[in-house]
Amino acid sequence: MSRTLVLGTVLAALGTGLLPALTAQAAPGTGRTASAPAAPALPPGVQADGNLHLYRDPNFANYCRGYVGDSADWGTCRNQVSSLWNNGYPGNLDDVWVYWGTNYSGARRGVHNGVSISDLSPYTFDAGTGTGAGQSINNNIASHRWTNL
Repeated sequence: MSRTLVLGTVLAALGTGLLPALTAQAAPGTGRTASAPAAPALPPGVQADGNLHLYRDPNFANYCRGYVGDSADWGTCRNQVSSLWNNGYPGNLDDVWVYWGTNYSGARRGVHNGVSISDLSPYTFDAGTGTGAGQSINNNIASHRWTNL
């Protein structure tokens, strides 16, 4: 598997403060309701809780839910996530593939363990990975699977 972008490294080099360890090739508030569970804090050095945390809006606002395992269908979070945080346990299967379609179908993009991305709008699904390749991942993810990148 060829990696053309090591997430975090590029953004850190650009000084953006984001930690998007997305791998492979390379709307603020939308008026949605905020009736969701309380979002976890994002303090530096926080210990892993094993979850992929999903937020409907940029900057970790409007928490949607957290997933410990794989999810073939994000349900009410599907195509509504604008920021996310991979707070999985370090080790085997600690990275995540996010997919354009349900049931792990279509294009995908990798997110390394420990990475929090406050705004998904600059990122696209990897080229050549299926339906949705090259499209923005912002408000366009339907499923995810834990993996080793």
